Amino acid sequence: MGVKNDWLRLGERASEDLFAWAAFVAQTEFLWQDKGLVEDADAWQRVWFELEIINGLALAQWDEQGRPEDWSCCWNEAYRQEARALAAELVALICDADSSAC
Repeated sequence: MGVKNDWLRLGERASEDLFAWAAFVAQTEFLWQDKGLVEDADAWQRVWFELEIINGLALAQWDEQGRPEDWSCCWNEAYRQEARALAAELVALICDADSSAC
């Protein structure tokens, strides 16, 4: 399967809800430091910063609304589409460790 495929699967699920997103953002924060996985650290950090903005905005809105158990409607309407695109953009920057190519 490979490391890249593992991250691709995580990236595909990252936008499912706010908590999956927050976990994905946390898991990928320092991945750019692994030169075996990320060739363009600057691009990674630019895209990751956008992930963090979505994360911060969504968490703040969820908190302001009283931290409801089911926040899926708000997430889907306001954040999910952009989160999905950003996750795909981020994981596209991961090199395929099995073939030594990005």
